[in-house]
Amino acid sequence: MKKSFSLIELIFTIVMIAMIFTVIPRIIYATNMSIGFQMKEDGIFNMMTHIIDISTQEYDENNTADAFFPDDILLTGNSNVLECNTTTDYRIGGFVGGRNCRNNEYDSIIGPDANENDESDYDDVDDYNGTEDNATKNGNTRYKLYTFVGYTKEWNKSNYDYDNQRLDFNFTTERDGNYRNIKYIEVILEDERFDKNISHARYWSANIGHTYIESRQW
Repeated sequence: MKKSFSLIELIFTIVMIAMIFTVIPRIIYATNMSIGFQMKEDGIFNMMTHIIDISTQEYDENNTADAFFPDDILLTGNSNVLECNTTTDYRIGGFVGGRNCRNNEYDSIIGPDANENDESDYDDVDDYNGTEDNATKNGNTRYKLYTFVGYTKEWNKSNYDYDNQRLDFNFTTERDGNYRNIKYIEVILEDERFDKNISHARYWSANIGHTYIESRQW
């Protein structure tokens, strides 16, 4: 009776251990999936917050509050229809009598200025170009946010009747340094564990100055 009872105990123990070892991998898998989903959720939230913060900044350094003519539509040195006419002080789509094409102010280069050392100093969209933000836990990087800023192709067309035709506002992600009136901002969320991009967010900023109509006080 004693030997028989010990054998039953042994069989029962083996069965229990087998059941436990089949459940543990599932628990680990479910836990990892939950952690991964939580990380993606946290990363996407921070990605969207980051690009929204960028979208609130000025188009260019020469449109910031410290600039001489912050309301201006900036000159880019390109001979296209979207360039301010330095003779008539007017650009297609602007207001007759508007004052944001008069001062012949040029745009600045992409990237932060000499006195802008970190993101707390940034005041226009292209200052963020090339930035990298890391989210860490227990000393390990969980994910990264990369920010890129460049110029895209514009909707302007040669030999186009802008007075009678509609403009094409289909923004593109194709880089084109020949024109400098539309800046394309992209924030990429990367999972550092697998060196894989999770998601990205995009924003376009245009060289339109600020609406500032000439007026006379009564």
